[in-house]
Amino acid sequence: MAEPVRLIKRYANRKLYDTGSGELTSLSRIEELVREGLDIRVVDHDTGEDMTSEVLVGILGNAMHSGTIEGDTVLLMSLIRSPNDLLAAMANDERRTEELRSMGERVRLLSATIDALLGQMDHGGAEDAGPASPTRSGPAKPQTSKAQPSKAQASKAQPSKSPATRKRAGPARTPRS
Repeated sequence: MAEPVRLIKRYANRKLYDTGSGELTSLSRIEELVREGLDIRVVDHDTGEDMTSEVLVGILGNAMHSGTIEGDTVLLMSLIRSPNDLLAAMANDERRTEELRSMGERVRLLSATIDALLGQMDHGGAEDAGPASPTRSGPAKPQTSKAQPSKAQASKAQPSKSPATRKRAGPARTPRS
């Protein structure tokens, strides 16, 4: 079950009261709550007006001010000039992330199919094997049905080497110039 929104009341003297903990709080404590994943709602005690955005902007401004790096001011001015651009970019980024996740899943399935087909080829053909299993992981290990001949047996089976690799008996020749 999701936790309810944490209600913070802001008084006329700008003090903030956290109704969840039952004590006065600060912008830095509210920032900690947000970073921990809690949803907050800040309301004016006298009017009931929602002030959440103002408080969050203040927190963001304090965080930016404490560790300002070149480009932060440009980013903030751009955000103020065209806030919808940021929202559109975030939505586009979310869509692309989903596309990448989907592509990753397709690549995993293709890889499993290729592994299964390679395994079938190593076992003598695909006609006698069942469908590819997407749960197979890792490369297929080659299986051999015949024992490999030793080097001595292999040399007996091959009566002669090619003329280029055969060693000649006798004195070595020197190249003519």
